[in-house]
Amino acid sequence: MFQSTRKHRVLAGVVLGTALVLGGCSSSKSAKKQVDESWLARVPESQLGDVRNAQSERTKAQDEVTRADVAVKDAERAVEVSRRNEEAAKLSHEANQTALEAARATGQQSNITQAQRELRTTESKLQAARAQTAWRQRAVETQKARKDLRQAELELSDAHLRQAELQALKNSDDVRAKEMSDAEFTSAVAEAQRKTEEAQRQVDVRLGEERQARADFEKARNGSQGYGGSGVNHDNE
Repeated sequence: MFQSTRKHRVLAGVVLGTALVLGGCSSSKSAKKQVDESWLARVPESQLGDVRNAQSERTKAQDEVTRADVAVKDAERAVEVSRRNEEAAKLSHEANQTALEAARATGQQSNITQAQRELRTTESKLQAARAQTAWRQRAVETQKARKDLRQAELELSDAHLRQAELQALKNSDDVRAKEMSDAEFTSAVAEAQRKTEEAQRQVDVRLGEERQARADFEKARNGSQGYGGSGVNHDNE
């Protein structure tokens, strides 16, 4: 009985050791996801066409991220301008409310009528200013979503570049490429593509909201002009 127990322990040890060795080899192979770019120095330039194209695409993607960041900042500045316009419209409206109270105190109908007309005008302008601020804020959200999309596209271009580098090494019979898993590089591209598509969907949603907010602003602005005013400041539309 003692010998049987000992045999089972030895067998379990062998199985566990084998599993650890195999698992270690698998982990070692999967851990190296990145190609050391210095390895490509030994690959003939004539075989690096796909790598150079992927590098160019990545540079373009990085530029687009920078442009998207600038667009976010521009949109945020536009919101601040709109908020100042809204505050000015609010103060003007409050001043007209005070003027109406003063006109009523005089008991003169002509004064009251004039003050009421001016109050309606400033109230309409205030509504338009608020609508403009809401639109500008939606525009910020759209630009942020676009920036997320550009970042996702950059990550996708990175994944394509790594895949091209691996293929170049394999084509040049670099033994180090054999230590890497094609499946992992393919999976990285697929995951980056999925994130890019999701980011695009978010842009579409935000853009739809922005367009509706702009339509609301245009309607409010036209209403304010209908009262004889010039509407609100709408520079940089």
